[in-house]
Amino acid sequence: MGNITVSDNVIAEIAYRSICSIYGVEPDNKEFKKFRKNIDIERTPEDNVIVNIKLEVPYGENILSFSENIMKTVTENVSQMTDKTVEAVNVVVTGVSDKEFSKS
Repeated sequence: MGNITVSDNVIAEIAYRSICSIYGVEPDNKEFKKFRKNIDIERTPEDNVIVNIKLEVPYGENILSFSENIMKTVTENVSQMTDKTVEAVNVVVTGVSDKEFSKS
């Protein structure tokens, strides 16, 4: 048999779609797509995955709970879809947003 390699771009896309589900927006939302560039993937020497995410938390949300939900959802989805061990999901909250993204 051969090898199966999952690229960092695929892992970043899984993380992005996980984040979209928490914000309640569609992945092709033009306003929200700018957050895709705020996802960075690192690999450990053991080929485990570290996901670094910079995001804004919606105003009124508990920052800690919201961030923990992002971490949990991204970890579960990346692990389930790639069979990779997610060593960490690091969330950096860069601001608080009062902007509502349209659901479509």
